[in-house]
Amino acid sequence: MLPGIDLRLRNMIKSIEDIVLPAIPGDQSLAREQARLIAGHLAIIKDQWRHAVRFEAGSLAALVDLAWALIPQVADDQARELSAAAEATARIDWQDIDALNASICAVGAAVDKVILGEEGTRPLGPEAWAAVLAYGEKDAQRQRTWFQGVGIDPDRSELPPVASLG
Repeated sequence: MLPGIDLRLRNMIKSIEDIVLPAIPGDQSLAREQARLIAGHLAIIKDQWRHAVRFEAGSLAALVDLAWALIPQVADDQARELSAAAEATARIDWQDIDALNASICAVGAAVDKVILGEEGTRPLGPEAWAAVLAYGEKDAQRQRTWFQGVGIDPDRSELPPVASLG
């Protein structure tokens, strides 16, 4: 029987903390710091891995919503690019994390292109900026929740559990 992912991650963390870290000489501060960093990242991954597909699907859905909100506000060529990127997400497997990540990159690139503007395009109006800011606010909250295990958010006790993200 193979051990589950949680057990394997716990064992890696324990190995780093109980064997590797004590074996690193005290004067090797960078090596000690890196070993602690690896253990910390493994602990975060242990908390995130079973929710990763749902998190990425939620991220993509929010980006697609932003793309649709921007379409009526932008030039025709930009609208076509946003629409094509958003429509392409209907053809992916939303349970495939690689497909989700590729779509996040594609839709995100189309949205970024609109936000950053190009020579000859009209500036975004107030409605478009309101949509961008609303997306940014929701995404920041999602990211804070997703990375609460890092422990640096001063309000982390007020954040919902990672499992609540969708």
